[in-house]
Amino acid sequence: MAEIEKGSQVANRPKWAAGAGSNAWAIILGLVAVVLAGFLFWVTSHDEWFEGALPLQTTLNQIAGLVIASGLLSVGWELVGRRHFAAEILANAQLSAEVVDAGLLRLTDQYLDDIEWSELFDGVSKIDIAVAYGRTWRNTHSARLRAVARRPGTRIRVFLPDPDDDLTMRVLANRFDTTVEALQETVRESVRAFSDLKQEGGGDVEVYVRAGDAVFSCYRFDNRAVMTMYSHGRKRRTSVPTFVVRSGKLYQFVYDEFAAIEDQSRQMFPVPS
Repeated sequence: MAEIEKGSQVANRPKWAAGAGSNAWAIILGLVAVVLAGFLFWVTSHDEWFEGALPLQTTLNQIAGLVIASGLLSVGWELVGRRHFAAEILANAQLSAEVVDAGLLRLTDQYLDDIEWSELFDGVSKIDIAVAYGRTWRNTHSARLRAVARRPGTRIRVFLPDPDDDLTMRVLANRFDTTVEALQETVRESVRAFSDLKQEGGGDVEVYVRAGDAVFSCYRFDNRAVMTMYSHGRKRRTSVPTFVVRSGKLYQFVYDEFAAIEDQSRQMFPVPS
């Protein structure tokens, strides 16, 4: 019974006395410092007390200034500064953990120029490509694509919109501010160009088409991937958000998306027997 009453007394003590509020003593000491500084200022204001001892008066006055500044800073830090600092540290730590968990390697708005495509192509075994037609990207990396296709054991899979699906073509033509006929020809050109990557004795090249809207472009290079957003501005833009990811949640999302796209696609090359 005595132990319970003792515990109740401890629990009912003020936080500053029990030590539960770690900043209480710092605030008290800061206020004491302010009071002490005020006292020193009052003392040094009496010039008659320091006749013949001007250096001492000046020194005490400067000490008073330092004490009051330190006291005010301590109180301000405890009441406001430390909480804001801790919150910022925790927010940054959480953001860093989320970035690592997502597997984000790079974020840019210039997918043609800022991405280290040469590193992604270097030694890659499997490439998956899902684009609306990818003419600029394909022409830029034509030599690299052919080098990968030339190596036995590699695989390049390309997924394009279905040029024979009227609804798909109308939706994408509206997005890219072009005609259905022009878009169909552009996509068919991409089907032929990617199919032509196939080389005798080289790796596998597969080209598929899919009916349905495309909400982003993505490229997978083994365990790394690049995601490029589409603009709703109905005009061609090269400045769009682009993410480079590896072995994280975003990479897994891209991996799963390719699996879903493949299930919804029909193969154009090689022509199924």
